[in-house]
Amino acid sequence: MAISSPGLGSNLDVNSIVSQLMALEKAPLTALARKEAGFQAKISALGSLQSAVSGLQTAASNLVPTSGTTATQKFSVFKAAVSDPTIASASTTSSAVAGTYSIEVTQFAKQHSLVSASGSANPFSGASSTLPAGGTLTISLDSLGGSSPHKSTPVTIADGATPENVRDAINAASAGVSAVVINGTAGKQLVLTSDTAGSNQFIKLSGIAGLAYDPNAAVLATDPFAQTQTAQGSALKLNGIAVTASGNNVSTAVDGVTLNLLKGPEPPVTSLTTTFIISKDTSSLTTGVNALVKAFNEFRTTASSLGSYDAATKKAGTLNGDSTLRAADESIRGALGKVPPELTSASLQRLTDIGVTLQKDGRLQVDAATLSKAIGGDLAGVANLVAAYGQALKSAADGLTGSSGLIAARSEGLSSSINSLGKQSEVIASRLTQIEARYRRQFTALDTLMSGLTKTSTFLQQQLANLPTYSQGS
Repeated sequence: MAISSPGLGSNLDVNSIVSQLMALEKAPLTALARKEAGFQAKISALGSLQSAVSGLQTAASNLVPTSGTTATQKFSVFKAAVSDPTIASASTTSSAVAGTYSIEVTQFAKQHSLVSASGSANPFSGASSTLPAGGTLTISLDSLGGSSPHKSTPVTIADGATPENVRDAINAASAGVSAVVINGTAGKQLVLTSDTAGSNQFIKLSGIAGLAYDPNAAVLATDPFAQTQTAQGSALKLNGIAVTASGNNVSTAVDGVTLNLLKGPEPPVTSLTTTFIISKDTSSLTTGVNALVKAFNEFRTTASSLGSYDAATKKAGTLNGDSTLRAADESIRGALGKVPPELTSASLQRLTDIGVTLQKDGRLQVDAATLSKAIGGDLAGVANLVAAYGQALKSAADGLTGSSGLIAARSEGLSSSINSLGKQSEVIASRLTQIEARYRRQFTALDTLMSGLTKTSTFLQQQLANLPTYSQGS
């Protein structure tokens, strides 16, 4: 009968022997696992490096003017402050000119508003207060007396439409006109109001006789609509000079300035007055330089940590000696240390010229006073310098990040190596299974043999013990 548990009959610890032998056999698999863990750590470290480079890339990109815009235009920012912000607000572009302006608002732009008539002129005179005949209603928006509406929208109205049906059809058409139904003492009346205030927002209705309205025609007692508020533009004075606009946004009076009127005079008041000041704002340039320095320093901190080596503890950073880290560091520092070609003949050529200096630890530092003085003395020169170095650093970062960048290529190579190690591990694991099975067969057979020998030995001892003994001289 076979022994069911290895070592039970022979005291041979088969499981322990096989486990010890397999521990030796698994050494190559353990080595592969350690190698894979090292590759995974490098991929994680490269991710940290990529993040630091991307941060620098973003900060550098923010200093580069868009196509068709100069560095001076990008950083020639003006801010506008209105002394009474309830009357107006103001926004500026780079073409604005610093100065102080007085504003006197004499007329506020208003929307055009119509209401359907009641009594005999009520357009909803059909059965159950409906429109007898429908069709295609054309809603146009134009200046008073104009013949070329800036917006014209056809709206389908069904025969027998209720005021609510007409309201819903108009609102669904996005015609620049909103409609509501008010149920007053004279019954349901349809109210139409232009969405935008202005002198070019007069509503004209045509196409359906029962809903016709022409702001240029004489008002008759039988007209289906009456005007409740006329459309009008705005009127104001800037530094005493009269200005008119079709709406409440005034963008053509002062170069680079858009005024948004928020309210106008109400009788008996005839005008509202305030002032607004336009001043040069260099904070975007200062902010951009500080952001670039911060991003560069974060990159240097990350790169230094990943490539470090502590002689006392003999512990190295994950990317110590790695060619990708070295290439990234050299590329970024090279862009920072070389004068960009576009600055060859400029009076300001290096970052040190505006107070940005390299410290002993490889980090940058900004001297705020020097930077402020440089901007105040030569805004264009500083803008050009900052934009040039921004472009140089962006180009360097572009070569490192992205799907085709150096860091991604290195990470992909490591991932391929990990996949290869995985396949090797599978082959070794399969072979180890076979080796363990062979060991178990061999030692089980040995166990069985030794168990049998032990039984034979015991039997012989018993038989010898039972033999008669003879004493000398018997």
